[in-house]
Amino acid sequence: MNFMNIQGPNTTGQRSTLDYSIVGCFTLILLLFILLLDAYEYVTVPGASQARNQLHQGLEDLTGMEIMTKQELAQLTLEVEQAKLVVHDKKQEVEEIVEKVELMEHELKPETAPITVEEQKEEKEKEEAIVEKTVEHELGIDKWCGSCQWNHMNFNCDKRVSWLMERYHIDELEAKEASLDQGCHTRRNLRGT
Repeated sequence: MNFMNIQGPNTTGQRSTLDYSIVGCFTLILLLFILLLDAYEYVTVPGASQARNQLHQGLEDLTGMEIMTKQELAQLTLEVEQAKLVVHDKKQEVEEIVEKVELMEHELKPETAPITVEEQKEEKEKEEAIVEKTVEHELGIDKWCGSCQWNHMNFNCDKRVSWLMERYHIDELEAKEASLDQGCHTRRNLRGT
């Protein structure tokens, strides 16, 4: 009987192609794991951050989209929250002033007070429009152009505002306030800073 030895000892002392493939795959997986840890900033690989920054810059230039680090994302979230507070505080301040003026008007001229539900609704809409316009003026947003380039990117401030509104579920006024402080090139013209 003639048996064939399929996994016999290698008599030539050389490694097989399978051995090299296994070592190569293991090395590749290890390198990818290390780069993944570097991307999540658990370890630091010398030269990887520069290569990553160049790759990010190339992708940003190619796609016109912004790739953000954890720190940039945290800063953006903080700026959006600050913009929400600024807009909220300014709206509250203006609403109080409008209510006081309205009360004074109704005290001086009682015939101007709304009587019907339609008149009350109409007056409320006028109040909201006045508050919105006044807040925009107070924050310098009434001079918003929106067509200027945002932060040297391939899109304008209006697109940035749309993205902020969609991403953070905020209104247009809050998004504009956040954009003014982040990278709007006409910010100096709007706020005089």
